[in-house]
Amino acid sequence: MAAKEDQEYLLGQHGREVERLQKQHRWIQSCLKGKIVFAPVELDKSSLRVLDVGCADGTLLRDLQKQVSPSAQLVGSDVMGPFLPTSPQGNIRYVQADICEPPTGDLAGSFDLTHVRYVLPGCARVGLDTAVANLAATLAPGGWLQIQEMNVDPNRPDAGPAWQDVNSILSGMFAKIGMGSQFTLLIADSMKKAGLANVSVETIDLPMGKLIEGEQQRKDSIEPFKITIPVISQAAKEPNNVETGLGVELPESTYDRLPERFQDEAMNQGVVFRCLVIVGQKPV
Repeated sequence: MAAKEDQEYLLGQHGREVERLQKQHRWIQSCLKGKIVFAPVELDKSSLRVLDVGCADGTLLRDLQKQVSPSAQLVGSDVMGPFLPTSPQGNIRYVQADICEPPTGDLAGSFDLTHVRYVLPGCARVGLDTAVANLAATLAPGGWLQIQEMNVDPNRPDAGPAWQDVNSILSGMFAKIGMGSQFTLLIADSMKKAGLANVSVETIDLPMGKLIEGEQQRKDSIEPFKITIPVISQAAKEPNNVETGLGVELPESTYDRLPERFQDEAMNQGVVFRCLVIVGQKPV
């Protein structure tokens, strides 16, 4: 998992990205009532070792730190070195590494749990099977891989027009970069190809806007998308001969006032962000 100097970040290496990830994490954890680990891992195990891949500034690990034994070893990795804290935080340490490369050193075959959330779209250059195999290679015998990814479906009948447009953009982007518009549905098969057992899939619906109690909580839930939507819209509609463009072919109406339409829809109707949590275990 050596890091690449020229690794491209799907949403752009812009100044607000860590802020967006922090806000996204707070909203997710509020919806899940603080639950982070879905795999059947003993969090109170004194020798527990956890790897969070795509950890950014370590926000998730600092929350997980409160749920595990003080003697647990927590490691955060990210391809984007500037996102990472510059020093350990108690039993958390950080390392720059690339999911597109096989793990090396003490990242290989070491962890009781490897956690990944919304990272796989950045692995198009090697493909889903290779990325999942690299993640599986971080596990100790009996260890669990947990992947949480968005389930993008522009045709969901319960979605409003603005949320359908957001999903259309994301689906088009994933197709253009080579991951496939519905790659999330293939993760379980990739885990099995990587030799993992006890693979299971759980659908998680995360509410936004009107579907959340409390005015401030409603506003907080849409903040990550107020940052994300302009970025993905620009990347999607710019021609693919432009450095940051993908040339996703969608009607211009898809992009028209999309941030404003999304905010209105979320606050007045409510929006559901659907994701899948897929877990699998390395055989003993």
